[in-house]
Amino acid sequence: MKQVFDSAPAHGSLFQNALDMLPDGIAVLRDDGTIVYANAALRHLATYNNNFRIDRNAIRFETPDLRGRFAAALGTASGMNPKQSAPQVSDFAVPRKDDMPPFTVSVRPLHGDGNSGAAAVLLMHDPIQKNLGTGRMLRDLYGLTDAEVQMVHALGTGMTPTAYARERRISLTTAYTHLRHTRQKTGWRSVAELTRRFHELSVSLRAS
Repeated sequence: MKQVFDSAPAHGSLFQNALDMLPDGIAVLRDDGTIVYANAALRHLATYNNNFRIDRNAIRFETPDLRGRFAAALGTASGMNPKQSAPQVSDFAVPRKDDMPPFTVSVRPLHGDGNSGAAAVLLMHDPIQKNLGTGRMLRDLYGLTDAEVQMVHALGTGMTPTAYARERRISLTTAYTHLRHTRQKTGWRSVAELTRRFHELSVSLRAS
């Protein structure tokens, strides 16, 4: 995938590394919607979300309504005049089932040097996926798998194992297996302790 700053590869690489540490999904897009760069969080969200995916170097929303909203937002952002003092921000929600909080998407104009063809930046926020850095710490400290890390994130936001199983389209037995393995690896004996430890790790990471 091309770097955001073709004219300055070193700086582009540092910029990408910084974006990969962010918990929110970010993509730099051309005016036709193809991706110049997508960070780790967005690629992760695309893996688990049923409403959009990354396909052939582009973001594909599944429903006509979401595709229309995205196309309108991208058109607004890519057509903005860089001299405008208050560029319009196009926001829309990507709903979930089971009354879970939706993803929120913002598309904003991006005016660079023109070398990469970047025209807009997409920001996607998932209130359930709070901190990828915390997930890395859980993997490094306790050897948790990706599925177990996702369980910790979900429970840390107040989601129940039952709601988590519905959201991820897995069986409740599988969800409880993830929870049991997490307890065994971490020594955290209850959901309350797991939630408390997750927030302690998140606060520690932000403070550092």
